[in-house]
Amino acid sequence: MTEKKSIWGKADSFLTSTRKIIVNGATALVLVIITFSLLGGIGSMFGDSDEIDTKDKILWFKPIGVVVDSAVTGGNSFSLQEIVIGGGSQTKQHELQDLLDVLNKAANDENLSAVYVNVSELGMYYATAFKIAEAVKNVKESGKRVIAYAEEYNNSTYLISSQANEVLINEYGGVSAFGFSRKREYYVDFYKNIKFNYNIFTAGDFKSGPEPYTRDSMSENDKLAWNEFANPMWEKMTGMMESARDLPYGTIQTYGDTAYEMMVTNPEPAQVALEVGLVDQIVTREEIKAWMFEQYPNKENDKYSFPDSVSIYDYLDSIEEDVITSKNNIAVINIEGAIMTGEATYGIAGSDTIVENIQSATQDKTVKAMVLRVNSPGGDVWASELITNALNEFKDTGRPIVSSMGDIAASGGVWVTTNSDKIWAEEDTLTGSIGVYGIVPTMDGLYDWAGVKVDGVSSTKAAEWDPREAMPDYIRDMIQASIDNTYEKFVTKVANNRGMAFKEVLPIAGGRIWAGYKALELGLVDAIGDLDDAIGSAADMANLDNYKVKTYKKAIDPFDVFVNELLENINIKLDVDPRLKLINSTLSKHLKIIDPSKENILAYCFDCDLK
Repeated sequence: MTEKKSIWGKADSFLTSTRKIIVNGATALVLVIITFSLLGGIGSMFGDSDEIDTKDKILWFKPIGVVVDSAVTGGNSFSLQEIVIGGGSQTKQHELQDLLDVLNKAANDENLSAVYVNVSELGMYYATAFKIAEAVKNVKESGKRVIAYAEEYNNSTYLISSQANEVLINEYGGVSAFGFSRKREYYVDFYKNIKFNYNIFTAGDFKSGPEPYTRDSMSENDKLAWNEFANPMWEKMTGMMESARDLPYGTIQTYGDTAYEMMVTNPEPAQVALEVGLVDQIVTREEIKAWMFEQYPNKENDKYSFPDSVSIYDYLDSIEEDVITSKNNIAVINIEGAIMTGEATYGIAGSDTIVENIQSATQDKTVKAMVLRVNSPGGDVWASELITNALNEFKDTGRPIVSSMGDIAASGGVWVTTNSDKIWAEEDTLTGSIGVYGIVPTMDGLYDWAGVKVDGVSSTKAAEWDPREAMPDYIRDMIQASIDNTYEKFVTKVANNRGMAFKEVLPIAGGRIWAGYKALELGLVDAIGDLDDAIGSAADMANLDNYKVKTYKKAIDPFDVFVNELLENINIKLDVDPRLKLINSTLSKHLKIIDPSKENILAYCFDCDLK
């Protein structure tokens, strides 16, 4: 028998909880006060800047983080947590256009002495790497000296750095421009060993997403698709590297094939890279400071410090935007990351946020056309359809929609473009993957092994199956029928958009991936070009000579970000009954099964996606 708490026990619990709230709240208040006391100094970091002095300075191009089309929290902003408390868990995001703007301005800035490039801590897809490399090449060809340095180079970072006048490397570094590789883990035997069953449903012979659960090796179809995508890109990449470094054709390929053998005889990767001609000089961090001091002395005349420089952030703030007075707008809607239901966050293209942005553009009478910028590997069927429905509402107003594919627009990233009047892709865009698959795990093997029996009663046959039991044939048939039906809808959407017959799309669908230039040959896209080309195309369709670009994105109040991070750091938590959490989670999932407003949706498979 559990003894009831006395009134004194309850009072003690209340006082303890109150004390925690007061202490944590006081801590939060103090930190907020400190923050506001610093805002005067911080404000200059966020406010508009005057023209900066670049005379005899070096542009310090060293972005750290990942390159995106549209940053969730703003392009080059810093969270208040990072400034006041320090640290911060969010990966810094750099908008591609910002980086290109900085390099393009540097090419024409006669005051700058040189540009220092270090992209060793910058993550990006290959199409993005090509664009940044072209921008660095443009700076060099303008007559500006470009100096590249890194402790380690990979395919992308070396592609960019190879365009510089001089390529420097740390003595303990190396060049790992070894080419492309696609390796995955295959779990089929592992799951057999632990008695865990995966039921796989696919539509598309090249849809390789489920292969780790069904095979112990890479399928021939997957090998074919990836080789046909990657090999031409590798040829293009090595050609650009060799041209910039004035190396004979095939040098990089030979290096990738023999690098490890060369390092047996000379176990210094940096030395091997120097011998092959991939780099110009091997330096320590101290030596590069001295080397740069000799050529670009700083005002303090300190050889242990780097030259006088300007950061990419200050330089970006100094770039004046063209003032356009037009009342006509072209809306840009970004779909970046995996397409899922809910709010958009870093790496997730949340349909709730995207639909809200589309609806805002639809209601805005100054918006004369829309450009959908897609940078997504795919994702959730339902989320993709929600976005498509919102786009249909915009199109029903008679205004054109143009899609622009970035680094990757595959599967669900194709689905959302199927109501576009014109589709642009970059030459190296990974697109296609028109297929569907679903994965439903069951635990019957594990339960049998453990000696656990599952039994009970059900009011209908539809309700009787439990994932702890083996999947019966009628469930399997139903899910496969749903997958096939979704695939048919997918192919039909593509066919209708492309003005092709269903049977014409089938051979180039099947989950197979294509490079942008190949997608153009096959009729899956209309033209090769970047976002600016797509915007110009939208303007032409809307008969606009003068217009502004209005980018719709989720607005996040910096103070809200700070408060949320602050509360997280001082560990203020509300205790919620775990049973309540379970109920909420269950209802949130299963209430999505039927949506009365979508008459054409028969069923929704939570584990089905378009990847």
